[in-house]
Order: sequence, then structure tokens, then C-alpha cells
Amino acid sequence: MASEREARSGWLWGITVAVILFVMEFILLSALVPTEWSSRVQKQEAEWMEQTLGARTAQAIFEQSEAWSERLFVRSGLMAGSYDLLIPDDVSVERAPELGKLAESPVWPLIQDRLDVIWQSLDIAVQRIVLLLAWWPFLAFALVGGILDGLLRRRIRQSGFDYPSPLAHRLAVGALLWMGVAVSLCLLLPVPIPVVVVPMVAISIAVAVGAMVTQTQKRL
Repeated sequence: MASEREARSGWLWGITVAVILFVMEFILLSALVPTEWSSRVQKQEAEWMEQTLGARTAQAIFEQSEAWSERLFVRSGLMAGSYDLLIPDDVSVERAPELGKLAESPVWPLIQDRLDVIWQSLDIAVQRIVLLLAWWPFLAFALVGGILDGLLRRRIRQSGFDYPSPLAHRLAVGALLWMGVAVSLCLLLPVPIPVVVVPMVAISIAVAVGAMVTQTQKRL
């Protein structure tokens, strides 16, 4: 029971840290990253996808990510609503002439630029999610291999009267948790991420899962 409570508290602590880091990253992203840099990141990742996966697969990823972005942000009205809420338009100024001088403030172009960065970064995040999903057969194959390898190693250890290590099990679970946090943060990371990072992460997850299965204690 104590180990289960510790595991639950570990997962809760990890999720809390992930949410805090994600919010901090989003705030820094909206405040510091220039619009031109976001465009360069998206363009560089597109070139890497075409070089690594081929033009056909890359085009399918682009089309799917654009469809999801349009459905989530454009059709839902979130994008237009954010601009309408934070930036005064000509219609609002005409209805309220006293807003004329306020609308001429240089702060509004800055806010619009930050909104452009935020929505472009969300488009990049959606594109990265689609890229991750495109690798799901490899991830599934790696996970099956890791689980089978872990079960085999566990059976060998049991036949040799070698007991599993709670410390190794906890380290494997912690590695999985932190890899999940890292993947979540990388969705909004304002630097281009090579495609080869995805299979490397999949292999790392499979290794951690195999170690977790190997070191899982037998429950009576």
C-alpha cells in the first residue's frame, strides 16, 4: 500500500511539474519569440520532414495538421475571437469615437504580433502531434518488443531466484514520466526538432517499459 501511495504521489507530482513548466514555456514563448523565428522553425521542420520521410509522407502530414488546426482554431472561432477580444477594430472605433486615440496606441501592433506568434506556435504543435501519430506503428512495435523482452528477463531472473529491484523499478517509472514531460514541452519548443528524434524517443520509451516490467515485483 505504501509503495502504491508513493507511486501515485510521484505521478501527481510529475503531472503538476509538467503543467507548471508548460504554462511557463507558453508565457515565455508569447513574450520573447519573434514572428520571423517561428516561421523559420516551421519551414526548417518541413524541409527535414521532406528529406527524411519523403515528399509524399510529408505532404500528408502537412495536410492533416492544417485540417486539424483549421478545425480546432479557425472553425471554432478561437483565433478570430482572440483578435476581436484583445485588438480594437475599425467598427469598434466608429461606434465609440472616444476610443480613437486609444486605438492609435503602439501597443496594439505588439499585441497582434504576440498573438500571431502564439497561433503559429500552436500550428507547429499540432504539426508535431501529427508527426508523432505518424510514427505510431514503430512505437507500437517498439513497445511490444520492450514488454516481451521485459517479461522474458523477469522470468529468467525468477528462475535464478534473483529478486526485482524496487529502486530500478522506480527509476524506470520516473524515466517514463520525465520523457512524457519532455515530449509535452517539446510541442511548443521554439527550435526546429529533427524527425529522427521521434524514433529515438520511441526506443527510449520501449527500453524504460522493458526495465519497468523486468523489475516489477510479484504480487501475492
